[in-house]
Amino acid sequence: MVDWTPQLQKTVLKVVVPLLIIAGVFVIARFRRLSWREDLGLIRPPAGESALWIAVYAAWMLLTDWLMGWRGPWDFTVWAQSPLIVDVLRVLAVSFLGPIGEELAFRGLLYGRLVKTRLGVAGTIVVLAAGWAAIHTDYSLSVILVIFVGGLLLGAARYRTGSVLLPIVMHILWNLYAVW
Repeated sequence: MVDWTPQLQKTVLKVVVPLLIIAGVFVIARFRRLSWREDLGLIRPPAGESALWIAVYAAWMLLTDWLMGWRGPWDFTVWAQSPLIVDVLRVLAVSFLGPIGEELAFRGLLYGRLVKTRLGVAGTIVVLAAGWAAIHTDYSLSVILVIFVGGLLLGAARYRTGSVLLPIVMHILWNLYAVW
């Protein structure tokens, strides 16, 4: 029997919200008759270019953390004090489902729609990076600026490879580093 503590309820919500976003993207794509390949970018990215983008993104992550310390100390006290189910759900939500949902929404659905407007590629990448940074209201302005530049890199990777899968992987790697 699971004890539905406020901590577990909050963590379950962090799992449910991205699942709803992921489902919402696919429902919208289905009803709008969008192409999963062209509109959402659900194609395999080229391996060599993917490795380069991952390296650039990792360098940005590590450099900004080294300069600003945005990740904070490597303190596992919170993890040790939480029930295992909370820790597992937290990693699932923050490191996997959140990035998948955000990237499908921003660099998938929204990118696929906005890039065809007068914004074009550059405008779409900037607008989506700004919007994506703006939803991260829990952070300081300096960290939101780091997230904005990260969004520019994710958008550029989406444009260069035509794939949303690469930004998903990049985002997952960032969040795996940040969550620990």
